[in-house]
Amino acid sequence: MLAIAFLFFFLLYLAISIGLARWVAKQASRRGYSGKKWGASVFLLMLGLLFWDWLPMEVLHSYKCANNAGFFQDKTLDKWKVDNPGVWETLSGEALPEEYFVKEKHGQERSKRRFYRLPDGTELIARYDIAGKFIATDILRDDKVSRYWINQRFYWETIWTKHLFHVREWEERIVDLKTGEVLARYVDFSTNIPPIGIGGNSLSDYKFWMQKKSCGGKESKKLFRELKSRIRFNMESEL
Repeated sequence: MLAIAFLFFFLLYLAISIGLARWVAKQASRRGYSGKKWGASVFLLMLGLLFWDWLPMEVLHSYKCANNAGFFQDKTLDKWKVDNPGVWETLSGEALPEEYFVKEKHGQERSKRRFYRLPDGTELIARYDIAGKFIATDILRDDKVSRYWINQRFYWETIWTKHLFHVREWEERIVDLKTGEVLARYVDFSTNIPPIGIGGNSLSDYKFWMQKKSCGGKESKKLFRELKSRIRFNMESEL
């Protein structure tokens, strides 16, 4: 139904644009000017009001995808192990700093959450399912960046950046919790235009022709996930 409404809107807009262009062309001809030039200019102006940011978006998105998207490993696990001798063997994805435990809350279906607060003010929320199996641990800080605990020395975070013409960037990082050093990054780009069926908060959100999905590549995403799994499950194989 929504698709039909959009089709009706664009057909109506096209009809209005053509009608206005013809009217201007006639008025220009009566006054001794080129009707074709004036009519074509008005028609292009009407299209520009709707599609003015389409081409700049295509150029910016293509440039970002070609030059900045993909998987980047700033330090290998082997190099990290050399810099941190004896630490790798002590890491576990389910080990939490029990000395900083604060409280425990139970959900409606016997699931639970355990809360921890580190000395620097960082809050950890470990989540468990109804069978008591560990799911994941959220890391909360004042900057409100989405972070997840991998193990005692690493976390995974996602940074969102807005660019011009509806282009948005997201960067997933594996970070050393102690030093703040980034081991690996997965960078991707899309546009913030939602699918037609979802709707939007402004008129520009309905420009479905500007919708762009992920361009980082399946292989790059796979490499990042594999590295994250190796760290979480303490695998010895190197990327």
